[in-house]
Amino acid sequence: MNLSTINSRITLLHGICPRATELLNDHQFTPDVTRHLRKMKAARQVEAVELMIAANSITAAHADALLKATPPEQRTDYKPPKPEEPKGDPLEQIVKLEREMTQVQEKYKDAEKSYGSELLNLVVAKGYLTKLVANEAVRSWLDRNTPEILEQFELVVHTTSMEEAVDQQARDGTDKPADANPAVPQNAASSGLAAE
Repeated sequence: MNLSTINSRITLLHGICPRATELLNDHQFTPDVTRHLRKMKAARQVEAVELMIAANSITAAHADALLKATPPEQRTDYKPPKPEEPKGDPLEQIVKLEREMTQVQEKYKDAEKSYGSELLNLVVAKGYLTKLVANEAVRSWLDRNTPEILEQFELVVHTTSMEEAVDQQARDGTDKPADANPAVPQNAASSGLAAE
């Protein structure tokens, strides 16, 4: 008999729980079976041995299949993932956050300064567009030549808030008839008819 065979038989049941060893006493199996069982915790070892005995198949392939079906928390070779440690020095992160906060505050102050003048410009522009669209000659010309611009002017004239403008534009986009072809302007189609 080979010395390595004797050593492997001596350590055959090392790492196998006493209950599983007791169940395996009356059965023949290869050392590979215990190699797979060692990778399971005690409760799972007993369960796996009972399953193999019930199936009358105490083989390395069966033990390997049971090992692969074993949940990670019931395996001895399973190491739970470590929680991620924050990258970098915490002081650096705080300094970086403070810098970003300063930049955001500066941008906010700039927007706050220009808000009043921009709002005034918008009010004046809305008043001008209201008078422009109310002029029947201008309205008629815009309707014939650039109906999409007239539509946008009317949207601005009838808008009281930014949210309203977005909602109105969304409604206008869904209310358009499906057979309308925006690629062919109306005046181009009518001039084609007049040419015939």
